[in-house]
Amino acid sequence: MPPIKIFAPRQFDLPSALEFSAQLAALPDNPEFEIDFSKVGLVEPFPMLLIASELRKLNARRPEPEITCSGVEHMTYAAHMGFFQCFGLAHGNAPGQARGGATYLPITVFDTEEVEREAAISGIEVGSHIEATSQNLSRLLCQGGEGPLFDTLTYSIREIMRNAVEHSKADRFDICAQYWPSNKRVEVAILDRGIGLRATLARNPHIDVSDDKKAINFALMPAISGRAFKGSKIQKKGNWTNSGFGLYMTNRICRNGGTFFIASGNSSMLLTKSGGKRYYDCAIEGTAVRMVIDTSNLSDLRDALERYRADGYEFQKKYREIVDIDPSSASLMLTEDFDVSVVDRILSRLKLR
Repeated sequence: MPPIKIFAPRQFDLPSALEFSAQLAALPDNPEFEIDFSKVGLVEPFPMLLIASELRKLNARRPEPEITCSGVEHMTYAAHMGFFQCFGLAHGNAPGQARGGATYLPITVFDTEEVEREAAISGIEVGSHIEATSQNLSRLLCQGGEGPLFDTLTYSIREIMRNAVEHSKADRFDICAQYWPSNKRVEVAILDRGIGLRATLARNPHIDVSDDKKAINFALMPAISGRAFKGSKIQKKGNWTNSGFGLYMTNRICRNGGTFFIASGNSSMLLTKSGGKRYYDCAIEGTAVRMVIDTSNLSDLRDALERYRADGYEFQKKYREIVDIDPSSASLMLTEDFDVSVVDRILSRLKLR
């Protein structure tokens, strides 16, 4: 049987990457595939991470196919970031091999059990270990250890990493990022191959997560969790108690001039500053997140920190029927600009009040 030839998209942007991942997922079983990268131009972090993951998945099929690649010589950025070796092609750097810095973070692979083991060896909570890791990654990315950009990146990376470690049940999760100072833009991508949002939230009897689209919408609401809900019995972890605020807070931070994208199962959602919401079909095992942050608006977040934190506690008091624990202090460290009247209407429609 001759190899199936597949052309990689001309641009590694969000729509093209989702379309290409669906194309790869629908491929028939075949012993040989050839991926032609000769026409690829633009390469962005999230599409690079998603496409590498899908090719790794294709490479793991049984019977094992043989994947060959052509036209890769011009893709020096992707090769340096660890893209090709991430899915098994001996070309360029391995994930994590590049030193990082100079406003980029190469594809880096984290072993979930190793993260938990390192925390135990250090005698600290997993959340504290992830916080330290997030600080290191943020310091590397923005070339500094203080200021609004460092604080925002640390928070955002930490909360998504926590979801991967605490909820996904994935063996590993991957991250990469790029900062464009002249464009005042940062993109951070995190992807795991775990159980996905729908299975994670299915333990909460107060919400309907009968499909992936509903699960994504619930996951982005404050105080909605698959562990902390009315009637649940969870072990409190101080600052790191699960309270369902992390994804909500993170998506609001990103939408302060940037965008937030999340995908799980067969559905994905792109949120923008103007309140725009767009859904895309996809075929993603686990959960993938793309955060695009507008660095020109970060000073507003710092100025409003105390007010947003107070709003967070007011929300917690108002909706005890959803969550029986306080929002974790970690999840309220940065902005929370929800409109309570809007939340009231949503909860009323969901018959949670």
